[in-house]
Amino acid sequence: MRRRHRTNRRAAAAVELAICLPVVVLIVLSSIEGASMIFLRQALCQSSYEAVKAAVKHHGTEQDAIDRGNDVLAGRSIEGAEFDFSVDDVAKTKRGKDITVTVSAPANQNSILPFGPFKDRRIEVSATMIKE
Repeated sequence: MRRRHRTNRRAAAAVELAICLPVVVLIVLSSIEGASMIFLRQALCQSSYEAVKAAVKHHGTEQDAIDRGNDVLAGRSIEGAEFDFSVDDVAKTKRGKDITVTVSAPANQNSILPFGPFKDRRIEVSATMIKE
């Protein structure tokens, strides 16, 4: 009787594992992907802040801003980022005017998983400061 009970319990444990394991794996992978996208957004925030900070300086240029933003992104291994400025020419922008730098990056290139809810999306972040 005891031997039969152990066999039944082992079979029940195998069925429970077969049902629960995919759910647990899905939750773990989703958590990792979500954390990866939060990291990407935070890196873009820092990059846009540093880029706009470089752009609003007295002799700041778009290229200075892009270089500074790319330095931040390179340190965090973010790929495919693009910069967009709210003004046509940062160097000719008059003092006291707002400058906004928008940084965006594709989620596909910066994702850990090749599938998921962030596939084919771009994460975009902006920062605004006043020209010095």
